[in-house]
Amino acid sequence: MLPANGERGITLRIEHLPTARLPRLVSVTPDDTLKRVKTLFTRHRYAQFPVLTDSSTPAGAVTRKSIMSADMTGRLLTLTSVTEPVKVASIDEEVRKVFPTVGAPRFVLVRDEGGLISGIVTLSDVNKAHQKLSGPYILIGEIESRLREILTHVCPTVDELRSATGRRAVEAPSELTMGDLERAFSSEDCWTRLGWDIDQDVFTGELRVVRRIRNKFAHYHASQLSEAENNQLTEFLGWLEELTPERR
Repeated sequence: MLPANGERGITLRIEHLPTARLPRLVSVTPDDTLKRVKTLFTRHRYAQFPVLTDSSTPAGAVTRKSIMSADMTGRLLTLTSVTEPVKVASIDEEVRKVFPTVGAPRFVLVRDEGGLISGIVTLSDVNKAHQKLSGPYILIGEIESRLREILTHVCPTVDELRSATGRRAVEAPSELTMGDLERAFSSEDCWTRLGWDIDQDVFTGELRVVRRIRNKFAHYHASQLSEAENNQLTEFLGWLEELTPERR
């Protein structure tokens, strides 16, 4: 759900995964021989290949596992006999919807904006992306949580929160975005209530930088924080803890 001002949350989409757009998508056609398929498996060491009738029409997928399972039966094999159905995801779909917690597919083919099959995303790719996401997400979340807690301490009622942020429809601190928080800490009334013996412009300037880093990451203009950005967020969180030692 989007906040009222349109500031988006951190959403991982298929397009953010490196294998969603491959410079060269290795695939086979329904007319290829198993010998060719096995050779490609040996050469590229992938676990699966898409079977494409043409660049935009998938016929399924062939996997190492499907070939090995069929080989063990001693049957005469054809590519068709080891081709499995495959799910195709749009490149702009949310990862959590394509790979739900329960019953997630092992891999999906990806269809780009032009309708072409542009890549193949595996459950392993998704897990790696979530691992990269978790560290910065936790750091950003802790900063937002701390700022909301501080603001709630000096603006305990809904009316006071609305006045400080300029958000008439806000009902709870959890609804406040980083933009809302920045406006609140820029408010003279709110700042006076804080009673901090520091320069307001310096603090709000630092908060503005933090918001920009947060939004850059949240909108996935960057897949992970740079060392400088990570240091900025870590130091800002430490500063908040120094300013509010009674709420540690």
